[in-house]
Amino acid sequence: MAQENTRKNNSRRSRSGGSTRRRGSANRGNGGNNRNNNGGSFKGQATAPQQDDVLIAPPKYRKGSMRITPLGGLGEIGRNMNVIEYNGHLLLIDCGVLFPEEEQPGVDLILPDFSYIKDRLDKVDALILTHGHEDHIGGVPYLLKLRPDIPLIGSKLTLAFVDAKCKEHRLNPTKVEVQGRDKLKVGPFNLEFITVTHSIPDALAVYVKTPAGSLIDTGDIKLDQLPLDHKITDLVEFGKIGEQGVDLLMMDSTNAEVPGFVKPETSIGPALDQAFAQASRKIIVASFSSHVHRVQQVVDTAHKYGRKVVFVGRSMVRNMSIAADLGYLHLPEDTVIDLKQAHDVQDDKIVYMCTGSQGEPMAALGRIADGNHRDITVNEFDTVILASSLIPGNEHEVYKVINKLVQLGARVVNRDNAAVHVSGHCNEGELLYMYNIVKPKCAMPIHGENRHLVANGLIAVKTGVDPQNVVLAEDGDVVDLYHGQAAVVGSVPCGYVYVDGDSVGEITDEELEKRRILGTEGFVSSFVVVDTEAAEVVTGPKIFLNAVAENESEFNKVRHQIVEQLQDAMMSGTKDTYKLQQIMRRTLGGWIARQLHRKPMIVPVVADIAQDIIEQ
Repeated sequence: MAQENTRKNNSRRSRSGGSTRRRGSANRGNGGNNRNNNGGSFKGQATAPQQDDVLIAPPKYRKGSMRITPLGGLGEIGRNMNVIEYNGHLLLIDCGVLFPEEEQPGVDLILPDFSYIKDRLDKVDALILTHGHEDHIGGVPYLLKLRPDIPLIGSKLTLAFVDAKCKEHRLNPTKVEVQGRDKLKVGPFNLEFITVTHSIPDALAVYVKTPAGSLIDTGDIKLDQLPLDHKITDLVEFGKIGEQGVDLLMMDSTNAEVPGFVKPETSIGPALDQAFAQASRKIIVASFSSHVHRVQQVVDTAHKYGRKVVFVGRSMVRNMSIAADLGYLHLPEDTVIDLKQAHDVQDDKIVYMCTGSQGEPMAALGRIADGNHRDITVNEFDTVILASSLIPGNEHEVYKVINKLVQLGARVVNRDNAAVHVSGHCNEGELLYMYNIVKPKCAMPIHGENRHLVANGLIAVKTGVDPQNVVLAEDGDVVDLYHGQAAVVGSVPCGYVYVDGDSVGEITDEELEKRRILGTEGFVSSFVVVDTEAAEVVTGPKIFLNAVAENESEFNKVRHQIVEQLQDAMMSGTKDTYKLQQIMRRTLGGWIARQLHRKPMIVPVVADIAQDIIEQ
């Protein structure tokens, strides 16, 4: 689940330059082994892509092979999507989104880059969805807008969550419901689905078999032996499939660096119980809107203490309504009430279950902390519980919200002072079990940043996977599985596609850079009128400042420099107003950088009266 771990910061690919890659660092069959820190070696140690690297195009598809191309989720945690190709047929596994960070102001979502398959969508036999988290299903509506009739295969809850998202986009998808141990043939792909435990019910792994070989994509997985819904990861079925022979295991890497085993979901019950027992006024619990198991525990604890529960936030209300209707969320009678009814309930008898556990300013908890929520306020002695992980990279925003809540007098319970969250992903010990049970010939770690992928690869080696058969790929790498051997054979462009309001893919990194500059350095515009025939500056330059602390009088020192530079250029024969604008930009920008130590956005405007006369 994207919200449960680090997001990639330093090696994200740009939309505009989306082919920046590192070369020779994955298992490409071209040598260049890297030593691991345990003294062994295997090909495929991932590194951050470098701006001067060259994109190596993959060879033409070799008939009789199985080609795997990740379009997201490798080198980052989010926008998970894998493309499986066999003899001209395509099978897609997951289609998720990545959530923007501070350096992407104004962006709503980040999608996988569909350009690799856009011209071959008619060859797509199906899209398999492993579970209902946004980083695995959030991009589905945008894909279906390109081809609405792609069959969606998934569990009941997963398809219900996707269907609700599609309805918001006025789409009516074709859905194929499956459950654990179901078998299905789609085109040339023989599929079997395997029940896995995660932080959301109804998660599935998928076994894909073709004449070229077989693979397992685990999706997000943990080996919780005490899940709330009693549906444990089906290790028996994994073992049976492993006995048949698995050529490639694509395994969740999120917690590969964490030793030991994940605690069971039931372990947080006592911490929640204690927090409720000590609460004297209203309780606000923030969690992910799809975390049905966590919501179930909050509802059960609220019922125990005689409190009413109110779901807050559009996604929370929608998802919990779906989960309850399908029987995945069990609501004791008269426990859940509508937000409008909450005003009639005294503070010590109410629990608000809301979104915003990652400090998102527009989510319910962020608005409550800012005092901007129209229905909920925080007062002295209220209790706020952040029942989720803290995503590295979100610390500043989360602690900013916590400080605001504390300033309002609330008692804040979070992972720093109580065990109110457990992960939904395998730790190192569980990964060892998975590799030993499946016994794959090759391993390709998925769902993680570079450090997670490398750690996962080392675990595979420990269990006996040949180091030469550990493939550490990144988004856009093309992996061919041929005669039981997997290797990266090239890469395809795989940039970020930004969703900004109604626009999809129209925002570039250059425009995002302008937004960052506006938000941090301010805006300076300069206007001048010239006569290029006479090589003279007629009026100006006039300089206007916006969100810049200095006084406009400070810029008197640079005005004469701008005039000199423009007149010198015109006397040298320059009449192009665009070139004159660039001269003014460089002169003004250089002076501001030297004198004021700032780098604001500069917008130069040059009007040429000589050109106006000619045009008249």
